[in-house]
Amino acid sequence: MMLSSDAELQELSVFKIGSVVEINGRTVRIRVDKAKNGSHLLYQGKTLRNVSVGGYIKIAKGFYDIIAKVDGEAVTEDNDSSSFYSSKRSHVDRILTVSLLGYFDRGGKFRRGVRELPLVNNDCFLLTQAEFDEIHSFVGPEDIALTIGSLAMEKGQQVNIGVDAVFASHIGIFGNTGSGKSYTLAAVYHRLFEQYKHSDQFKKNAEFVLIDFNGEYVNTSEETEDHRSTSVITDNELRREYVLSTRDGNGHRLPISKETAEDPVFWTVLLDASEKTQAPFIQRTLDSPYWDEKLDDDEALRHEIGYIVYNAVKNGDSAQDRASINHFLKEVALALGANAPQELTEYTDRLHAKLGYHNVGKTFYYRDDSRGDIYANVPTNDQYFKEVTLDAIKALDLSFGLVEHMNRIRFKLIIQYYSDVFRGFANREHLGPVIKRLETRMPSIQKLLEVSDGELLTRPLTVISLRDVNLDMKKVIPLLLCRQLYDRKKKAENGTFLNIIIDEAHNILSTVSARESESWKDYRLETFEEIVKEGRKFGVFLTIATQRPHDISDTIVSQLHNYFLHRLVNNLDIHAIEKAVSYLDKISFESLPILPTGTCILSGVSAQVPVVVSVSALEPPFEPNSKTMTLNDKWQARPSESKESS
Repeated sequence: MMLSSDAELQELSVFKIGSVVEINGRTVRIRVDKAKNGSHLLYQGKTLRNVSVGGYIKIAKGFYDIIAKVDGEAVTEDNDSSSFYSSKRSHVDRILTVSLLGYFDRGGKFRRGVRELPLVNNDCFLLTQAEFDEIHSFVGPEDIALTIGSLAMEKGQQVNIGVDAVFASHIGIFGNTGSGKSYTLAAVYHRLFEQYKHSDQFKKNAEFVLIDFNGEYVNTSEETEDHRSTSVITDNELRREYVLSTRDGNGHRLPISKETAEDPVFWTVLLDASEKTQAPFIQRTLDSPYWDEKLDDDEALRHEIGYIVYNAVKNGDSAQDRASINHFLKEVALALGANAPQELTEYTDRLHAKLGYHNVGKTFYYRDDSRGDIYANVPTNDQYFKEVTLDAIKALDLSFGLVEHMNRIRFKLIIQYYSDVFRGFANREHLGPVIKRLETRMPSIQKLLEVSDGELLTRPLTVISLRDVNLDMKKVIPLLLCRQLYDRKKKAENGTFLNIIIDEAHNILSTVSARESESWKDYRLETFEEIVKEGRKFGVFLTIATQRPHDISDTIVSQLHNYFLHRLVNNLDIHAIEKAVSYLDKISFESLPILPTGTCILSGVSAQVPVVVSVSALEPPFEPNSKTMTLNDKWQARPSESKESS
């Protein structure tokens, strides 16, 4: 290294702190010069902070400058000290243990990775301010910088992220509740929307879907002085909310296309159908045009319904009973809705009252007021039973032309099920559970979804709140939504960008759940694992925020590109991060349990080195609804109230 001036010689003499004494792979030990053991150095009238744990050093090897981070330090006795009368400080050596991070190329740019290892006795230096800035420069020359905060240990040093480097990647935001996780998510995306909110191309080509399990990103209607959380993340012109609810019918409904509503896979997921029996039944029913043709012909469908009831009575299967026939006819009335005639209800009640089952003879019988009990297993009674079932139902005024959308699909599944079971073509025990789920979930489905030609994503940011949705549908709706959006993007070639943001992601990406079957869990995880592994090819990216990274699939966590790591206390969660985040150094990793609220570690492919960031404050209107309740404000009497009470 050639020196051109006395100033450079002086700078090197001040910044030189020691030399390499041991190399063990990426771990290097450095002996600090005895004159540099203080906490600070003086240079040109300024106080410089000396090297310490968590800081950076530069190792000069020929024409290369190798950058390392200090992981630890120790003091060893110097047995070679020549003077018996020298200070005790000169009898010890300060030894630094450092990990190699990267190097400066010939153009002065910092590159992460190990290109060369240092040699013993290579000189080691503190970084200049320019070198420190270069290491913490995470934005490429062709990228656009967004400021998200400042270095926690260097308050004046801003931390910028690149739009391409971060948002064209999968992102993980992890942290315990109350650590600032939701705030960071809102802050990062707020900076992005502020940058592009006036761009027509952004409005046209960018799609962000935020799945909000707790309603933290829904605009509040509560009036406050600072208008807190009235435009969460971005202005209302750029966002649309769907506040879903299964409590009543007053919530929003997600629009789905007619093709999606008729997709067997859609109903397989919606009804948690088993792979071997129930899913093939759904596939066969919805793929067949048989019932569609019958639904368009009232006379033919009445004949089918009557024939199903006639078969149920004639077969006399002990597995069937009066309740099954009664239930089937009530399902027919339910499909007709308001168009169901009173005559159908009267006929259903009459048949249920007069139809009985003879256990010894294993046959149904009909209680005729004039002829007594008439048994179905007597061949001469066939015509009689046709009259009281088939002919009676054909005579009813049943019009199915207005049965549409979700009810049409439901009716097709119901009528196919009873047709198969009553004729002995299917096992009731195998298909019964999926029909039961259809009956119990259909009211919720109709409150959450509607078949429509309208577009779901009409603005850059779409927030879907599941706060008031029951537990079963909380798992199903995000899966259906993400599957539909991902499949649509795979078919499209318009170059649009889709980012799926899932807050409290353990609700849908958990690998542990005792409430669902293994096949359903596998399908759920495989869907999101495919998105995280293959999505970037189609312009689909995933952002997940969770307080339990240990519960998330290892495949998903390991495939993320950039991480915002808040305080994590649970050992299992910390271990999950240790396995997945290869860019995290020892010091950053060990600081996870003690990070203050609002501070996170930024690590990943967009950051040259892991950095501890204090996230910049948001203006109150853009903050999420995640503020911790202050009990004193709720419990303590105000001064005016105290005076009045006294």
